[in-house]
Amino acid sequence: NLRKQWQQELADKFGLPASILEAKSFRQSMKDGSANPFDQVANAGKTEIVICSYQFAAGKADEVKGVAWDLVVVDEAHRLRNVYKPDNKTARKLRDALSHARKVFLTATPLQNSLLELYGLVSFIDEQGFGDLDSFKQQFGSLREPGSFEALKARSAPICKRTLRRQAEAYVRDTKVSPLLREFS
Repeated sequence: NLRKQWQQELADKFGLPASILEAKSFRQSMKDGSANPFDQVANAGKTEIVICSYQFAAGKADEVKGVAWDLVVVDEAHRLRNVYKPDNKTARKLRDALSHARKVFLTATPLQNSLLELYGLVSFIDEQGFGDLDSFKQQFGSLREPGSFEALKARSAPICKRTLRRQAEAYVRDTKVSPLLREFS
């Protein structure tokens, strides 16, 4: 449900054309002769931004893998945090299909439940970032050893950037959350 919002915001705020790719538009693009509907080239040879859901991209993993992406932006990235679990097929398909691409993950949901969530997100971006799961658990599983928390922060610093609301206020207007109550019957 965020796809249309992304399309509108990219157009309104940055003047960037984007298209939403889903089953219907994918089929139409194939009918129109596209070899790979994910590989969008707009007017004047400029690449157009493609917006799609996780499920759709995972279902078309071969086509996704066949594109030389400039950058892949993943919104609500916390949904991919369990990529290291064998039963998370969607995240694993996406990780494999995007292994060659530069990625930016966006999430406003902090890691709360387990450090394994951090492991999962980092391993999606860089499978060698923390080594294998057993190694990560051994090094950072409890963070009780002196210096282990600082070591984890240092290890994740090149790949993880956290921005607090107060840090963004200088660049983004209207970051204040104001509830608005409306009566509805």
